[in-house]
Amino acid sequence: MKKLIKTKSFKFFAVTVGAICLVSAICNFGYPFLSTAANTVTKGLSQVSAATSASLDQPSYEELKQEIEKLKQENSRLRTDLADYYDLKEENEKLWKFYDIKKENPQNTYVPSTVIRRDANSDFYSFTIDAGASLGIEVNDPVITENGLVGIVVQCDASTSKVKTILSPEIKVGAVDKKTNDSGVIAGSASYCDDNLTLLTKIPSENKIKEGDLIVTSGVGGLFPGKTVIGQVKELSYDEYDASKYAVIQPYEDIRRVTNVLVITDFSTQGQISLEKAENSAKNQQQSTDKKTGG
Repeated sequence: MKKLIKTKSFKFFAVTVGAICLVSAICNFGYPFLSTAANTVTKGLSQVSAATSASLDQPSYEELKQEIEKLKQENSRLRTDLADYYDLKEENEKLWKFYDIKKENPQNTYVPSTVIRRDANSDFYSFTIDAGASLGIEVNDPVITENGLVGIVVQCDASTSKVKTILSPEIKVGAVDKKTNDSGVIAGSASYCDDNLTLLTKIPSENKIKEGDLIVTSGVGGLFPGKTVIGQVKELSYDEYDASKYAVIQPYEDIRRVTNVLVITDFSTQGQISLEKAENSAKNQQQSTDKKTGG
């Protein structure tokens, strides 16, 4: 209040009000010859007073500065909220897609994760995800999306895992033609990987595979769950070196650009063949021991 009284605007306002009061008093005390002049002066002073009063109602520079700063902070908060909204929307859409997979395969255990970087030294589009051993992920766990098989975990630490894709020749996947039941092995090729294509090799010379057929995992070996979608037959061809037949497979997922994946950490047939081999090996060893001891 003291600051307001000391301002020039307030002083001018006070003088104006005083002048209006003085002129009004003169008129009231019987000086008619001043009446016209007083009215003119009063009208002018009233206008000045109104303008002065309006200027008093306007905020000061400091007040405006504070208001602008508050608006900046509010805009910043709204931008953050908007970014959080889009992140939440994307996460929600991803979880709904994965929910359908979980619903179809309730016996499997999944860990959703996001691709955080691509391996610049890989010719077959390997990548690293933001989930690792702390979430139960291990080497050899299959990696999928809602569109099908992507690859397999080849390395992991507590918080990240490296995935090699089915575009790589190093990854072998037992596969079968869903329509004809002809089997083979999925193996990548340097000649096809840049087009997001892989190969179905070791198929029987007498087969009924045709373009457009659906290829799924066979489940043989216990490394991948059976009936997981891989892709469709794009074309059939022959190896120029050994004349063996192979099929070019177009995965349903664009593995070169995948961003969100599911790691299957447990499924009903996981390691089944390896377990059977171990059991058979133990049984054979026991039989051999029994023979030696006459048991």
